Amino acid sequence: MNITEFFQLRAGTWKSQRTSHQPAIERSESANSEIQVEFLESIDPQVAKFSMLHSFGAEKTLCGIAVKWKGTDKSQTQAQNQDGSTILVAIAGEDPQQGKILRQQVGSDRVPVIGRYSIGDDDVLSLITESDGLHAEEKMWFPRPNICMRAGFTVDLTTGSAAETVASFCTEIRIVKPSI
Repeated sequence: MNITEFFQLRAGTWKSQRTSHQPAIERSESANSEIQVEFLESIDPQVAKFSMLHSFGAEKTLCGIAVKWKGTDKSQTQAQNQDGSTILVAIAGEDPQQGKILRQQVGSDRVPVIGRYSIGDDDVLSLITESDGLHAEEKMWFPRPNICMRAGFTVDLTTGSAAETVASFCTEIRIVKPSI
């Protein structure tokens, strides 16, 4: 599977259950959300604009996804509504299974993130990003076409403290397939 096929398989509406854990301070959180993922062709205006913003030419731009989520984060002390959206754009590397990933939170003044992706022989997508002093790694795979699993961790590099490490695991079930 390549990144375009992976992003196409990711399209649709998903119910998500996420659990996050900070081992050093023994804090856990869970969240339920609905996630809408739209596949974007390389010629989509959002993808083209984003690629040019980062000085990547159209010949290197493969595809993208627009992701919107609505959910409730249930920490040990309170529940919070969490809504947002982001765009991810895949940029080709020399190896067809690896490249750059551009991520921009929609409506945010934060600096867009440039990370990297790779897809292994087992069709697991690995995303690695670093921004604002955080190092994040996430793995995503499909045990079945309508089930997506995600596992990841984030480390705060500015403190060097294990207390800032967050590990998470998500199970997502597709409830609506994209219209073709």
